[in-house]
Amino acid sequence: MDSQKITEDVTHSWYEGTTHHPFDEETVLAPFKEGAYSWVKAPRYEGEPYEVGPLSTLLVAYASGDSKVKEMVDGVLSEFDAPVSALFSTLGRHAARALQCKLVADSMVDWVLQLKPGEPTFLESSVPDVAQGAGFWEAPRGALSHFIKIEGGKIKNYQAVVPSTWNASPADGNGQKGPIEQALMGAPVEDEGNPFELARIVRSFDPCLACAIHMVTPKGRDLGEFRVS
Repeated sequence: MDSQKITEDVTHSWYEGTTHHPFDEETVLAPFKEGAYSWVKAPRYEGEPYEVGPLSTLLVAYASGDSKVKEMVDGVLSEFDAPVSALFSTLGRHAARALQCKLVADSMVDWVLQLKPGEPTFLESSVPDVAQGAGFWEAPRGALSHFIKIEGGKIKNYQAVVPSTWNASPADGNGQKGPIEQALMGAPVEDEGNPFELARIVRSFDPCLACAIHMVTPKGRDLGEFRVS
């Protein structure tokens, strides 16, 4: 994974600007922007949308030959007499989340035994005058990354690219839709007045729009009155 290949597109998002790497990105609201329909930006890796979360991590581990993961996944699939491709579904996402919980629970015994009583619980640090850096880790919902620039010993720019931003992203400038939008395309709906099938698909991603939206508005900027529905 090359972090320099991560960008965020705002073609259809209510923000000003174009496509930038998070280090160079600003978050300026544009609530009346023509063609926009989402407060979520569109993260891309090498220009492509990616689904993140338990299903993604489980499939990567499975494809890499992780013996514990293969045993668990194959065991579940055998109950349904289904191929691995069946995981690419609403049911697959829920199954992956349950299996990931089992993997974490089983690993906690080893992790606890690695703790050494009496050792320091934190590292001393200081804020440099000029610097930039990024942190990457796997949150319960998927890939999470934070980007920071420091000048004069203070934060100049801070951007977060969170799991729900990846999954709930709108279409980008090339018309590529995000994972949730792709999953909804062509989904059968029995009752258009109560499309609960669509709600089930969206919820299988465990989205958190409060996490996906990070608003920063420069001081003194007058946005006028607007409503979001």
